[in-house]
Amino acid sequence: MHRIALLVLLTIATLVAGCGPKAQVKDYIPPEEAARQALTTALDAWKAGKAPDQVGASNPAVQAQDVQWSGGQKLTAYEIVGPAPTAEDQNQRFTVKLTLGGGPPTETTYVVVGKDPIWVFSAESYQKTSGM
Repeated sequence: MHRIALLVLLTIATLVAGCGPKAQVKDYIPPEEAARQALTTALDAWKAGKAPDQVGASNPAVQAQDVQWSGGQKLTAYEIVGPAPTAEDQNQRFTVKLTLGGGPPTETTYVVVGKDPIWVFSAESYQKTSGM
């Protein structure tokens, strides 16, 4: 009897949760300025020698995923060139010039998603994470 009552309660909870407003992709796209600040926070942490999971406390929280960073590459300098073009209702994207180790600067794209935490992905990491 207790199992049936528990099953009914779980079913009702699921139905009630499903009746609320549906989250849309645009609900998880941070404003450009917040996205830029999260990107700066992540790149500053990388430049300071921190690991991607040690970006540090901020409000909102920032999480980072970057294949080169996780692979041990050292960031010596960066320049956020500007927003990269995206379709409407897509994630914030920025073109960034990275100087890794003693090499020449290279351009890459970063994808910034979420509200709290805000996730900063290199384009390569984003593609791997999203299965694209």
